[in-house]
Amino acid sequence: MPKSVTLALPLFAVWLAAVPALAEQATSERYLHDVVATSPVHEKNLRSLLRGTRTLPSWVRNMVSVPRYVSGGSKAVNIDGKPMELFGACLARRCPQNHLRILFSEGGAIAGMRIVDEKLGEVVLGSPSADALAALKRDGI
Repeated sequence: MPKSVTLALPLFAVWLAAVPALAEQATSERYLHDVVATSPVHEKNLRSLLRGTRTLPSWVRNMVSVPRYVSGGSKAVNIDGKPMELFGACLARRCPQNHLRILFSEGGAIAGMRIVDEKLGEVVLGSPSADALAALKRDGI
């Protein structure tokens, strides 16, 4: 067997093993507004979480019915040994000052939400564990 083929086989095997992981990562790229619009469970749980809180910025309080936010693709994360989906969103044209992160479990339950608002400061909703709160505090949307 030529030396170049002998060297290429292990590299090909590594690449082939990585393909499923790359595909899995790509499938986690969902957007919050799409998930809320297409999943009744996610929408219901988000409405319930927001309904119970009086001091929220209007863009967050109305995010289900009047989405004035932009969101980045979700990330698959493992929190407390459970697979979850981490979403980020921000008020259009005001992202550094007004943003949020939200964690959904596989079934659409909310593990926690962290909102940063230039007027209200930081608001944490739900009862996130320390691990979940660390994920909610990650930068980006």
